[in-house]
Amino acid sequence: MLRRWICLLFVLPLSAQKVALSLDDAPFLRSAPLLAAPAQHEAMRKALKDRKVRAILFTNGVNGGDTPEGRSTLRAWGEAGHLLANHSYSHWDLNRDEVTLAAYEVDALKGDALIRDLPGYTRLYRYPFLRAGNTVAKRDGFYAFLKARGDAIGHVSIDTADWLLDERLRKRLEKDPKSDLAPYRELYLKHLWACARFYEAWSREVFGREIPHVILLHSRLLNGLFLGDVLDCFRAKGWSWIDPATAFADPVYALWPRNLPAGEALADAVSAERGNQGFVKAWRANAKDPDDLLFSEGRLQERMDQLGL
Repeated sequence: MLRRWICLLFVLPLSAQKVALSLDDAPFLRSAPLLAAPAQHEAMRKALKDRKVRAILFTNGVNGGDTPEGRSTLRAWGEAGHLLANHSYSHWDLNRDEVTLAAYEVDALKGDALIRDLPGYTRLYRYPFLRAGNTVAKRDGFYAFLKARGDAIGHVSIDTADWLLDERLRKRLEKDPKSDLAPYRELYLKHLWACARFYEAWSREVFGREIPHVILLHSRLLNGLFLGDVLDCFRAKGWSWIDPATAFADPVYALWPRNLPAGEALADAVSAERGNQGFVKAWRANAKDPDDLLFSEGRLQERMDQLGL
């Protein structure tokens, strides 16, 4: 039955959907070819302003948030009307055995302290790598920590691997600053559309309805160059960009999934919690167009290799 339902999704157009933009690892001040970090942020904010879209940034200390330049950058985002939320200080993986719950909580507080006095501050926490603990004690312990503080999880409903494309693009531009950007842009948009279709279908199967989506992108050179194209692409496909606060107000974003290892995108986490994990296999089996499989990191890497990117 699941496979038949997925077959229909491949031939029927999706109805208009709503999606909110989140950008992880801000301010990410690492040097880059073509656009220095301040110019990347200016370009992203301009793309959003021109299209009247509001974003939420999930911030780290180790990615430049704990520097005068980083604080100034984040303040500029808040003053421009965008939201700021906590993505930890050190970007640790809670699923790693050596990362203790006590240390992780201290690190989360340290990350929160960097932004709590900035405009746009929002009480959401997003787990680095979307990993919420490899033991029941860690998962439930940090859930209790967040609830005691009055914080919610900054869930993701559409995960992406934009960071993989960004890494490849940076390496190419370091070797040849005049490299053609068009193939990277084209593959990026195909990847995001594949992710949107895949997670939209999976979310419908899990929740039994449309949900307002939250897509995970990153504060990177790639989006400094192409964020405007991303926003335009989704609108051209019939999707609308909504305020992150509107998306996070939907009841699905108040869930505390019980899967283990904990975390991942919402449909993934809830499917694992229910012990119903046949969707991905069925989606792969029924894909007719290779582009429909570009939601996968492995398939994306293969395509980059094939194209020489």
